[in-house]
Amino acid sequence: MNADARNASLVLDSVARAVANWTVDHHVETHPQLVHRYGPSWRADWVNHTLAQLGLLAQATAMQSEALFVQSAGWTHASFTARGIDGDDLLRNLSSLRRVLSKELPPPVAERVAPLVEGALKSLSTHRKGDTHPAAPLPHHDRMLHYLEAILDANRSGAEKIIQSALDAGIDIPLIYERILAPAQARLGEMWHRGEISVADEHMGSATTQTVMSQLRLKFERAAPNGRSVVGTATAGDLHEIGLRMVTDLFELDGWEVLFLGANTPSADVIELLLRREPDLLALSVSTALTLRDAGDLIDSIRATDSISGTMVLIGGSPFRLVQGLWKELGADGCAHSATEAVEEGNRLLSRQR
Repeated sequence: MNADARNASLVLDSVARAVANWTVDHHVETHPQLVHRYGPSWRADWVNHTLAQLGLLAQATAMQSEALFVQSAGWTHASFTARGIDGDDLLRNLSSLRRVLSKELPPPVAERVAPLVEGALKSLSTHRKGDTHPAAPLPHHDRMLHYLEAILDANRSGAEKIIQSALDAGIDIPLIYERILAPAQARLGEMWHRGEISVADEHMGSATTQTVMSQLRLKFERAAPNGRSVVGTATAGDLHEIGLRMVTDLFELDGWEVLFLGANTPSADVIELLLRREPDLLALSVSTALTLRDAGDLIDSIRATDSISGTMVLIGGSPFRLVQGLWKELGADGCAHSATEAVEEGNRLLSRQR
C-alpha cells in the first residue's frame, strides 16, 4: 500500500466529523428545502450520511482508486432511490463535499482526493436507468430462487429439503455452495440494500444458510491430505463470514489443513497465529470497502515480519469483484472471486512458490 496515499486517508478520517458538518452547512445553505423534505432529524441524518461517504472516500484514497469511490457512490445512490429519497440530493451533497474538501484539506491531500469525488459526481450525473443489462441466469438458478424463498419465509426445513434434493440430483457440494447458497446470500444483501427486507430478515436468512452449511459439512468426502495448510480470516471490523466459510470448506475438501478464524479477527492475533502455526497460505476475506486499509496494514505487517514474510496471501471479497486489480495495491499474492477459484489459485500460488 502506498504510504502517502495511506497517510492522506488517515488525514481524511481525522477531520471527517468537522468536514461532514461543514458539508451539510453548505448543502442546506444552497438548498434550504432540505430542512422541509427530511423532517426533524434532517441534520443528524445528513451528517451521518456524509460521514459514511467520507469513510468510503478515505478507503478509496488509501487504495488510490477512483473506481472504488465511483462504485461506492453508485451503491449509495441505488440505496437512496430504492427508499424514495431524491437521488439529486446525493449529488448536491457530493458537490458540497467537493467544495469543503478543496477549501479545508491540506493541498497534498486535496490533490489526491479531488479526482475521486469528481469521478463520482461525473458518474452519477451521467447515470441513466436501464444502461445495464441483467446477466443471464446461471445453472441451478430456479433451485436457488426456491431456496431464497424458503429462507425469507423462515422455512428452515424447506430450505434443508431443497439442498437435500440438490444432493440427490447429483449436484456436488462445491456447486451447491456456488450456484445456490452464495447467490442466495448475495440476493439477500441486495434486497436489504434496496430496503425490501429488514436487517432481521437478512440475519434470519443468513442463520439458515449457516445451519445448512453445517449439515453439508457432515457429508464431506475429503481428499487425502496434501500437506498444505491455510488460515482463513476476515479483517478486523468485517463481520461477514459465510463466504469465507465456503472458501475454507472447499480447501478442506481439497485435502488442505484448515484453520478457520472467522469474522472480525484483530490483526495482531492473526500475526501471532501465523508465527505459531506457520501456514502455507493466508486466505483473507474483505467483504466491505470500509476494511480495505486494515487489510493492507495486515499484509504490510506480515511482509515486515521476517519469519512469516514469505507467507502467501490470497484475498477476496466484493470490492475486488467491483474493481479490477485492487488486490495488487494491497500487496496480496493473488485474488479469487469464488470459493472454487480460491482453491485453484491457492494451489497455483504454492506450486509457483516451490
